[in-house]
Amino acid sequence: MAVLSACSSPGSTPAATAPGAGTSAGVALATSFATQEKAWAVVAMGHLDDPVNTFWQLLVRPTGSSGWQLATPPGVASNGGLVAAWATPGIVTAGFEPSLELLFSPLAQTTVSPTAQPGGQAAPWSAGVLPGGLASTPDALAASNDHRYLALLRGGGGRVVSSRGDLSTWSTITSIPSLAGDPAAAPCGITGLTAVAFGDGPADVVGTTCAHGPRPGIFQSVAGGPWQTVGPALPGPASGPIQVLRLLDTPAGVTALVSSGPAGSRRLYALFSPDGLRTWTVSAPLFLAQASITATGVTAGGGLIVTTGGGGGGGSASVIGPSGGRWQPLTIPPAGTSAVVGGPGGAFEALIADQSTLDVELLGAGGWRRVQSLDVPIQYGSSG
Repeated sequence: MAVLSACSSPGSTPAATAPGAGTSAGVALATSFATQEKAWAVVAMGHLDDPVNTFWQLLVRPTGSSGWQLATPPGVASNGGLVAAWATPGIVTAGFEPSLELLFSPLAQTTVSPTAQPGGQAAPWSAGVLPGGLASTPDALAASNDHRYLALLRGGGGRVVSSRGDLSTWSTITSIPSLAGDPAAAPCGITGLTAVAFGDGPADVVGTTCAHGPRPGIFQSVAGGPWQTVGPALPGPASGPIQVLRLLDTPAGVTALVSSGPAGSRRLYALFSPDGLRTWTVSAPLFLAQASITATGVTAGGGLIVTTGGGGGGGSASVIGPSGGRWQPLTIPPAGTSAVVGGPGGAFEALIADQSTLDVELLGAGGWRRVQSLDVPIQYGSSG
């Protein structure tokens, strides 16, 4: 089934680089999520200096396949950005960011990999719709294994909506004014909502930006009960702001990526909770200096991978396992890398978007080498 069609025309700021009110701009929308069965990635392609001709793409590579394949849901303008939520057994839910004259966020969901379709047919997608536009953060959408969904919307200063199985019926569970006024959030000084996720059982989890305090703003509500702060204390100086950049459920448990400190001296911490937010492992810091985060991802082993750029130097990529410890730098990625994906067996691939071509390079003992070039059909001018 084709998803909801949504035509756009110029007239407003594209959402890929302009976060909604009450959200954080600390991390890019380019992401990856790898398991032992397949890897997924979200990257921007087309003319990246022209919002009307920039199109975000969803890509998939099943383990053992010959390479990456296009999996973007059809029929919806993706100029503003694309976020995806993964839940076992292989259910993928995609949400489209508002852009141009698309003022709300359509949703699409599939349980079938495009590579599993006979004759190369497109995967079947079912449609949904949100009562507003998704916030411009990579974890603005969450899906649980029992078909529950959370979405972080940009309207009203930032609010969280919930659905129980129906991707077109949503109810509000909290908002930035509500959560900021909760006694549990007082030590944090919430200035924005940044992510949604699921904890153990019926727990809804929200990530925020905190103006001060030693703990990241990770809040949990169990079965609609009161909100509780569940973030661990970070090592080092308690300098704000502290931003929850990523927050998601992985095979290794709930995982978070947190930024601490002001611009120019930010530190990144990876947080891992294998027991439903009761205890955490906190990594050593990864110092960003003037660099910006260009992509993030979950490795097949349940760790995190961060790709950075700028700051007066070239790009870099660092990875950490779910046991915490120290970040490990990878060989400097190829120029123009959109994202680095950590697949099964410790393999790392760099995805390089060059207009309508996706080049893939594999990291080996001799460095990076080209293993695939994928032509992605892009209809330039279709959003004009």
